Amino acid sequence: MSSSVPTLRLGCVPYLNAKPLIQGLSGVELDVPARLAESLGAGRLDCALVPIVEYFHRPDYQIVPGVAIASRGPVRSVYLAYRGALSQLRRVAPDPASRTSSLLMRVVLRVFYELKVEEAPDAEAKLLIGDPALLSRARFQAEGWNLLDLGEEWHEATGLPFVYAAWLLRAGAPAADCIRTLQDAKTRGMAAIDEIARAENRFPEKMVRSYLGGAIRYDLGPEELRGLSEFQRLLAKHGWIRAEQELRMAA
Repeated sequence: MSSSVPTLRLGCVPYLNAKPLIQGLSGVELDVPARLAESLGAGRLDCALVPIVEYFHRPDYQIVPGVAIASRGPVRSVYLAYRGALSQLRRVAPDPASRTSSLLMRVVLRVFYELKVEEAPDAEAKLLIGDPALLSRARFQAEGWNLLDLGEEWHEATGLPFVYAAWLLRAGAPAADCIRTLQDAKTRGMAAIDEIARAENRFPEKMVRSYLGGAIRYDLGPEELRGLSEFQRLLAKHGWIRAEQELRMAA
C-alpha cells in the first residue's frame, strides 16, 4: 500500500541502497546528492536523504533519529579500484558524486595507510560508489584490478560502523511528522527486502537480497553515532572540514 505524504517535501538519492528507506512513500523527489542538498538548503525540501558530510557544513540541520545508510564491515558498493601494490599508489580519482565517500577514501589512504596520494580526475586508480560500483565490480575483478572496500577498511581500523547517508531535516520543517513518516517507511522497507530484490532488474535477486539485507545496515544507533563522531573528528583534525559540531537529533 502506498502512503502519500502531501504535507512533507522529501528528497532521496535514486540508488538501490536507499529503496528500503522510501518503501511505500509517494511523492518523494529522487535526485543526485548535490541537487538534493541544494533543494534542502533553499527550503524546497523539508528533509532529504543525503551523504552525511552535508551535515558537517550545516549547523542548522538536524538528523532524523534511528535511520541511516551504514555498514559494519564490507559494504561492497564503495571501493577503490587500483592496479599493483597499494603502497605504490600515488594518484587516485575521487568520485564527484559523493563527498562523503571521497573523504572516507582520503581518511583510509592518508590516515590509516599513511600514503601520500594525489587526487586527480584522470588517475587510473578510481573510487567507485553506489550502483555503478555494484555494476562494475565483477568486470574489475575479471580484469585483475585490486578492490579496496572502504567500509571494511574503516571497520578494521576503528571497530565502528560507518554512516554514509542520513535523513537531514531543515530548520522549521515539521520534525515529528518527518520522523514518524521516515521511521515507518524504514520498518516497511526492512520487511520488504525480498520484494525489492524480486523487482530489481539490474542485479541478480540473490545479490540484492544479501546486499540490502546484510552489507547495508539501516539503523542509526549508539554505535553508528560513535562512528559518525569519529569520522567527523578525523576530518576536523586533518583540516578537511572546518570544525566538529554536536550531533543534533531531531525530536
